[in-house]
Amino acid sequence: MYSSIDDLLADTVIEARVTFRGLACTGWGIAGGTGCRIGFHAILSGECWVRTPASDAPTRASAGGLLVYRPTTDYLLAHGPLVSAPQTPVRLAPLSSRDSGRSVGLLCGYFDGGVANAALISTLPEFVFWPSATACPAPIAALLKAIGLCAHESNSRAFLLERLLEPLIMLVLRTVTVVPRSQLGLLRAHRDPKLRRLLTALHRQPSRRWTVGSMASVAGLSRSAFAEFFHQEVGQSPARYLQNYRLALAARLERRGGLSTDELARQCGYRSTAAFRRRLKRARAGQATSASTRQLGNGEFLFPTVGFDDYAGRPRVVCSVDCHLQQPKGNIHDQS
Repeated sequence: MYSSIDDLLADTVIEARVTFRGLACTGWGIAGGTGCRIGFHAILSGECWVRTPASDAPTRASAGGLLVYRPTTDYLLAHGPLVSAPQTPVRLAPLSSRDSGRSVGLLCGYFDGGVANAALISTLPEFVFWPSATACPAPIAALLKAIGLCAHESNSRAFLLERLLEPLIMLVLRTVTVVPRSQLGLLRAHRDPKLRRLLTALHRQPSRRWTVGSMASVAGLSRSAFAEFFHQEVGQSPARYLQNYRLALAARLERRGGLSTDELARQCGYRSTAAFRRRLKRARAGQATSASTRQLGNGEFLFPTVGFDDYAGRPRVVCSVDCHLQQPKGNIHDQS
């Protein structure tokens, strides 16, 4: 039974993504969601005004303030108390610049827990808002201070900030949430010894010619009992899970580079490179038009697949966006 947020966080890899870092200069207002993910705005310097569903009047926010929100939250972050609608900033400047006046230093982005996004969102109130460093719980205020120092360094790379931001959402969630088991979906699967044994085998040997029968054998169940039990606990068939994991692995290996398409196909359990290319193309094409897929600035798309990775003996979520891939057809070991 998952009785606390710690159980969810122990099983989930949450990645932070920074979408804005800089000074917002005179005349601006920010609103809007983050697709299917938890968003955040950290006030690093200066003052601004925040409207939330909790109050009709805006609240003054200052350095050290933090807004964490669900994707459906109706909020507004603005340069002044009279702003009631989103406004494009007149001018943006680096945090390291010596801008004066009504400029506000902001760090904005979202947290991505992959297949756990729905569970994470459900544990969060509609929003969490601390208007200043003194209003924040001490551990969160200390971490925000470190994040602010790093953000102001002109040579700080985005990935450094994102690594610092990852424990931030953990601290926030631990402060405000408790999670019932019924909300955790796929993440609960590894709690069962039979499924944990199988998932570990699948992740360690993705290139093996798996069948439902061989998976049932590893789990120690009959074929029919295994298929029913797996679907009941995981929420999808064994074949679909394996397909999604293999595509997740392919996406990760492809991003790292250094492997040919033939090698990628082989390592991900596809005997046919042509079948692998078709499956990869269909998955990307189907998700490129999905509302849950975010186009990146470089024209690439986050590849939306789901999987677990064996880490220190326990499966963990490793991919960045939830997916709804089609049920695989044909043999599991060569999903062509």
